[in-house]
Amino acid sequence: MRYFLRLAYQGTNYSGWQRQVNTKNTIQQIIEEALSKMLGTPIFIHGCGRTDAGVHATEYYAHVDIHTLPKYDIVDRINYILPDDIAIFDITQTSKTYHAQHDAIWRTYEYYFHLSKTPHLQLTSAFYHYRSLDFDKMNEALAILKSIKDFRSLCKHPDVYKNTDCIINAIKIDQIPGIERFKLTVTANRFLRGMIRYMIARILDIGSEKLKLSEFESQLLSKQSFEFPFHKQGHPQGLYLSKIEYPELLLDK
Repeated sequence: MRYFLRLAYQGTNYSGWQRQVNTKNTIQQIIEEALSKMLGTPIFIHGCGRTDAGVHATEYYAHVDIHTLPKYDIVDRINYILPDDIAIFDITQTSKTYHAQHDAIWRTYEYYFHLSKTPHLQLTSAFYHYRSLDFDKMNEALAILKSIKDFRSLCKHPDVYKNTDCIINAIKIDQIPGIERFKLTVTANRFLRGMIRYMIARILDIGSEKLKLSEFESQLLSKQSFEFPFHKQGHPQGLYLSKIEYPELLLDK
């Protein structure tokens, strides 16, 4: 039978979500090893997407095929085994044909950043040492991004994809009350490798007047990569996968 796991993690101590040959320190492998130990058989899970090293998730889904669930509380038991920075919220039985990655229709990421050095935020928010940012221009950049179809210019490895088209459904920046801290929220049908971190870097370049809006739009439309000094990505610790949406009948949420 197939089950969907709904979970969350703080990615600070991990080399990203996806199992890798050269490291055992990935979230997928930690969960697989915990499930295998608990159920006494090798278990493999498939996630709704991959996150980079240091990136977090407040809502993440993975599917797993298990012949029979044990009679004890599997969620309570697995959380006892897992480290404190990974948590399983629930396990839901679903159709054998449903796929955590392929059946997701919308994905939402949040990116937190702050402009004043704040020690207690260093692992969960990205610090940028700007005296000020032009948020009017940054919002104009968001409007440009929403109008774009092909995001090849903001992809780390565009040639691995059949196409680099994405649909951005919503994108905005909000200030968090009380401190000089901000949140970029973006929802799209898919995201390419490195896309959001390249995106936030370009938005900050525009806000700090390192990049003109006209140059930004022209480069996106030309589908050419941003060359030095615009190749850098945003810091990973501010990025959170925060919501995955599936067809209404797939999961009873």
